[in-house]
Amino acid sequence: MSRWLAVIPARGGSRRLPRKNLALLGGKPLLAHSIEAARAARRLWRVAVSTDDALIADVARAYGAEVIMRPAELASDSAPTEPTLRHALEHVEQQLGEQISGVVTLQPTSPLRGANRIDQAITLLESAGADSVCAVVHNVDYYFLGDIDADGRLQVGYDPQRRLRTQDITPRYKDNGAIYVSRRALIVGDPCCRMGGDVRALVMEPWESIDIDEMVDLLEAAAVLELRNRSADAEIDAQLSFARGWAS
Repeated sequence: MSRWLAVIPARGGSRRLPRKNLALLGGKPLLAHSIEAARAARRLWRVAVSTDDALIADVARAYGAEVIMRPAELASDSAPTEPTLRHALEHVEQQLGEQISGVVTLQPTSPLRGANRIDQAITLLESAGADSVCAVVHNVDYYFLGDIDADGRLQVGYDPQRRLRTQDITPRYKDNGAIYVSRRALIVGDPCCRMGGDVRALVMEPWESIDIDEMVDLLEAAAVLELRNRSADAEIDAQLSFARGWAS
């Protein structure tokens, strides 16, 4: 029987939005949304919040998550997420005295990712025999090369004389940060990485891929959450998907 550990990495520091993980969204801390989604997911075996912050730890426990206190060297602005995942996995395995299947990383800054998506990601990995799954979102847009010279000239990455309609542009996909499913070997490997080997994509809608990085993101997520809470009708979700897709 597979045993997947959900790890929600939630350190206390945040430069652009101070104490971001405790910011209120829909009347509850941002962190709580990921905990509740994880606890509602059927395919998860255990839900842990990795943090260095006592208040975040208290909030995590209040919403039913296990807390793993991480050392200071894993909580700096420059510390990558992967060592935190390994620390959490090793902590749980030491408690158990045996190995687990792997880690499902759930960033607390993705509050609109539901339990069904978590279950879909795990099922995708296991049914495909893959090594990792990454949640992605499609993006249809015009792309520049990203360079502006000293005189302010933009380096255009397409032919303006043959500008396509947006519906004729082939979508590209980007990592939305909401879900990563990683077999144990990737987390304990050298180097440790959330993604590797046979990587499969779980495509999510733009509205459920909102990532909280700045205040404007929090406001956008609040608006979507309010609309969703008005009705459980699937038509609302469809309208949201259409509106977000059109806006992108």
